[in-house]
Amino acid sequence: MSPKVKLFAALGAAGVGLLALFGVLFGTKGSVRSYIAGKYQRIEAESKGRSAVYTSTQTPVAVAKSISNRWKPAERINDPGGTFLRYRSAIVAVTAAAAGQSGSRIYVDDQGSGYNRWYPYIGGRWGTFSGPGETFRGGGPAAGK
Repeated sequence: MSPKVKLFAALGAAGVGLLALFGVLFGTKGSVRSYIAGKYQRIEAESKGRSAVYTSTQTPVAVAKSISNRWKPAERINDPGGTFLRYRSAIVAVTAAAAGQSGSRIYVDDQGSGYNRWYPYIGGRWGTFSGPGETFRGGGPAAGK
């Protein structure tokens, strides 16, 4: 093989490698957290197990639809208290804004603290990615009947 052929083969391989690298660096969509942070206004930072809280002038239904259209959740619960979206690394809750205000609040939690915080709405309806939802059916002589 001549030196020119070797040079062109090496340059071709380097070009393919660069294309793959750019695809990885610029072709990824980020995360649901980064999408929310870039699209909505943050009003409270995440600290000590608390949610990162964002606000929107859109209705909760419109916000939840926008988020779930961009990032398909593993599970979704629509409840009068809000819309709850479960992702591998986050639980997103979209609720109505505080009384007297229009729009929405968007809460972003990690799996553990989100499950605890929103348990009245999601408890027993879904588990976390580390395990199934509640399966214990109680005890006693009529258990499971």
